Amino acid sequence: MISIARMSLILKRLFEQEAPLLARQAGMRERRIGHCQLALLLVLGWWSQPHSGSSALARSATSLDLDLSKQSIECHFSERTAIWLLSLLRRAVQEVVVGAGAKLAWMQLFPGVFVEDGSTITLPSSLASVWQGCGGTVPSKEKPDKSKAALKITVRWDLKGGTLDGPHLQAGRRHELSSVLSQRQMPKGSLWLADLGYWSLTSLSGLMKQGVYFCMRVKVGAVIWHQQQRTGVASLIAGLPATDMQAEWVVDVGANKAVKQVRLLVKRVPEEVAKLRQQRIREYACKHSKPVNLMALDLAKWTIILSNVPVCMLSLSQAFVLMRARWQIELLFKLWKQEALVDEWTSSNPWRILCEVYAKLLAMVVQHWLWLLACGDDPHMSLTGVAEVLREQVPVLVHGLRKHMRLGTALRLMIEGVGKGCCIEERSTRFSTSRLIQHQFDSA
Repeated sequence: MISIARMSLILKRLFEQEAPLLARQAGMRERRIGHCQLALLLVLGWWSQPHSGSSALARSATSLDLDLSKQSIECHFSERTAIWLLSLLRRAVQEVVVGAGAKLAWMQLFPGVFVEDGSTITLPSSLASVWQGCGGTVPSKEKPDKSKAALKITVRWDLKGGTLDGPHLQAGRRHELSSVLSQRQMPKGSLWLADLGYWSLTSLSGLMKQGVYFCMRVKVGAVIWHQQQRTGVASLIAGLPATDMQAEWVVDVGANKAVKQVRLLVKRVPEEVAKLRQQRIREYACKHSKPVNLMALDLAKWTIILSNVPVCMLSLSQAFVLMRARWQIELLFKLWKQEALVDEWTSSNPWRILCEVYAKLLAMVVQHWLWLLACGDDPHMSLTGVAEVLREQVPVLVHGLRKHMRLGTALRLMIEGVGKGCCIEERSTRFSTSRLIQHQFDSA
């Protein structure tokens, strides 16, 4: 479990030992600025001020006892620096940092509660040889092609212990299922939540063989077997009485019954939700010049889940509430993009852009470690609120890493700054996801 002492060791090892070693391996030479100082300047500088250009970074360098000009910083934005920062990011991701664990009774049912997803960062087309995108349409003055180069990041987050496995980087054109995470087994008895992008009968069958539980939405058109009869979700729903708002069946899935004896759960959604879903389906069809899927329009009136969690562990109503936990990883990506600006830059230099993306992602890894240290045992803390406080406290961390004060003292000041002010208060209406799930399981 993470502690101030262990966090100090991890940060010192990463910036004081690993950074110089990996820099030498990348063929970088020290001149006016050491490799450790350069890593701290880029990672902590962009973490503290995501909009920073070279001039702002030069001003930030004074806190690292450096007197640098804008030009002296810009000369470091090279291919070698980008390769070095990528290797440093990958080294940081290898650290297994575990928090105290969320203190919720329902989480004790599983060794781990994992949410997994991917997100794409579109890059300039000049970087297509580094991170290849999906191609896109022929560029024009009205619609410039922005998908020739793209970077996909995948993350698996254990909501119970807080451990973040990722971000793992791959070319934007590659599917999430090709991520290195697909090769990493989760503890037997764990719960895995993912969106439709991870729909694969082979993967779901593999999880069942490993003894891992899953909950995910069902792909439109999936082949369903019920009572030895081949059917579909639409047919099963059509057989329900008009008054039924929810139902479940035990089914096999796939033409060859690749996934056997799992629970198919359906629940009718409010009319306004159904209309919003149907609008998105029509917009998607229009954007991709495809006919509207009438079955998808009809099924949009329902939330449909496939799960292998036994009824004794997860009731039908609990399953639908629990699926809301998957949105936590969406909020994580939203935090990284909207607050840390990992997908924004002000330069046209492709290597400077990659340096900025890698440095910001590394800052988000460090931020997550400190979030675990400060409040990893409190599931009701606001991700955005904690991140804002930690970002304001980055200068304190700089003083600790530059030995202007003990690093342990700097870390203690940072986590004390988080306090309870970032906790999402319990409301009588519109519960937060963490409290809604807690109430659903506590009342069972």
